[in-house]
Amino acid sequence: MDPKKLLVVLCALVGFACGAGSSAAREQPTATLPVLTQPAPAQQPVPKPQGKPQRTVELGETVVLKAGDTTEVASKDVSIRFARLVSDSRCAEGMVCVWEGEAVVELTLAEPGRGERTTAEVASTARGGRQSVEFAACRVDLVAVGSGGDQVTLRVSKA
Repeated sequence: MDPKKLLVVLCALVGFACGAGSSAAREQPTATLPVLTQPAPAQQPVPKPQGKPQRTVELGETVVLKAGDTTEVASKDVSIRFARLVSDSRCAEGMVCVWEGEAVVELTLAEPGRGERTTAEVASTARGGRQSVEFAACRVDLVAVGSGGDQVTLRVSKA
């Protein structure tokens, strides 16, 4: 059996031995052994928002936010900010992985009229945490995280 295929099978059987989202083989064979684990990227500083929200979203719609961007829910007194990427164990582009890995992002939700504010972490899979958060009669679902972790797609709906 090909050593790379054997490694993939072994990692699948052992489970956590290779780490979440670990890479077991490259799509294109190389002369060197593949990297088995990748450390999570260091937390990146996120720029502060400049004043008013940069986008408006209606209930039932999706919105794409870059790190530090804020959106306002049109029919509600609610704003949503993509604060930062907390962790990312997803498989890097061009790699074949044993399992998909997961990205976790931090959102800041605010209801300025009532002075309410909270932060929540949402995950790209249900394995490591919740995929949505409810705040001020709104539900925010994490739909996707960009490959670099610098943008998210969120769906905003009525809670």
